[in-house]
Amino acid sequence: MTHVLVRIASMAVLVLGLMAAPARADDLADAKAFIGKQVEQIKAGDVAGLKTGFTTRVAGKVTEANVKAAQAQVGKMPLDELVASVAAGKDSLKIKMKNGRTLTTLVKVGGKWAADTVWFK
Repeated sequence: MTHVLVRIASMAVLVLGLMAAPARADDLADAKAFIGKQVEQIKAGDVAGLKTGFTTRVAGKVTEANVKAAQAQVGKMPLDELVASVAAGKDSLKIKMKNGRTLTTLVKVGGKWAADTVWFK
């Protein structure tokens, strides 16, 4: 009986450990690729292209004016400072900057990542 209880307890610890595990390296790579693409779109002034990378809730807030303003700032920060770490949730990635602040949260929309805030505003 004791052996069964020990086995159940160890399985519970294993499951909890897996649930609390930090984001996978793939998640960080996905976040860097996503934000890197948006940085390139900002540099190119591609407002229409940028809008497709945001949730419908915030896509209307991506404007030519805030893209133009972001062009001056985006070249000053390396991608590694913008995307230093991620915290994975169910179908979401919370992107943290090197200074510890949250940059944005990516959510899965139709199987693709979309930013849920206009992070360059």
